[in-house]
Amino acid sequence: MDYRLGELRVVTVHAFLALLGGLLVLAFVAEGAFNRLRIPPVLVLMACGFLLGPVFKLLPVAAFLEVAPHFGALAFLLILFEGGLDLHLPEVIHRFSSGARLASFGFVMSAFFAAGVGLAFGWPLASAVLFGLVVAPISGAVVLPLAPRLGLPQGLATVVVLEGALADVFGVLGVSVALQFFTGGGLAGLLALGSLAAAVFSVLLALGVGLVWPHALRALRERSYLDVLTFGVALALWGVVETLGASGALAVLAFGLTLANEREILGLLKLSEEGVLELEADVTSSLHRFIGQLTFLVRTFFFVFLGVVVQLHKANWAWFAAALVTMALFVLGRGGILGRFARTGALPMEKADFRTVWMLQPRGLVNAVLAMQATHKLGGLDLLPAVSIIIVVSNLLVVFGLRGRPLANSA
Repeated sequence: MDYRLGELRVVTVHAFLALLGGLLVLAFVAEGAFNRLRIPPVLVLMACGFLLGPVFKLLPVAAFLEVAPHFGALAFLLILFEGGLDLHLPEVIHRFSSGARLASFGFVMSAFFAAGVGLAFGWPLASAVLFGLVVAPISGAVVLPLAPRLGLPQGLATVVVLEGALADVFGVLGVSVALQFFTGGGLAGLLALGSLAAAVFSVLLALGVGLVWPHALRALRERSYLDVLTFGVALALWGVVETLGASGALAVLAFGLTLANEREILGLLKLSEEGVLELEADVTSSLHRFIGQLTFLVRTFFFVFLGVVVQLHKANWAWFAAALVTMALFVLGRGGILGRFARTGALPMEKADFRTVWMLQPRGLVNAVLAMQATHKLGGLDLLPAVSIIIVVSNLLVVFGLRGRPLANSA
């Protein structure tokens, strides 16, 4: 039996199941070989998708174009939720200022550099600005799981995790404002202020849901599948917040942080902590296992889909040149920002830590998703996904090509 999309033959059922199984095995092997070979699993999966799609034409690009953005959003949600569960509130409060400054300075600088490169290569203003905003944020999807494995001091690791999470939010908000402006929405300044208010609303709503939800879990603690139910709440929270025009990404991150730090938050709010200790560890550890496995599954398919749908074989020399110039400016600019922070004492660190954080500026999931969204909502941006993916690949090769600091075995 074949699935069909119009006149397009997609794949037989047995071939589809064999393909899914093969991709999961490949992802597992790539994850296991990462420490030894230093080849990012993301690149292996994208290369596999590129071979299956554009090269050998075993998978249909048109059908996958419909699915990839949805998988991207789901993978993004899962990674942010898992990142929130990993955050320790006292460290977040103590390091939030440093993380926010690093994220904001880095985002603005990167967006400015990338947009300038686009204009220098003769791109229209809308294309250049959106290119800058799409590739500016470092990828929290890469940073959040990687930071604990780099051997950085706890405080510095918290700073880079916060930077990755906030950079994703800046990217989503920035692209939303730009698309609203270029599609005739106007009043971008007022919209930006509205986005800031929406971000605050997202955090407050997630905080409220995160404090109420454990009470429901305690009432249902004898039931099965509470992990799935909690994940369903995270999905619903994202959907509701996005429908209201706020930041689903920030809401899910704050929801995960609230669940993992309920006792500390209740203490800050002078509320009763009764029953928290006995449930907190069980809920957090169980959610970690479930979300981690689900993230692995969804992320695997998304990056394969990305390799299928991004037509890198159609890129011309100017696209590659623009991507490489942009990446070089990112590296130089981040070095300057970190150097200033270190000299002024805003972010003190050892020399080895400086080198690690300097190169820890990967682009990945959020950039790919934003590129697809921008292309879908504003026509004439066919170059955007391809150039963005070239930057993603180049950045990942730089980040994971470093051999100066061995990775820990724990994920």
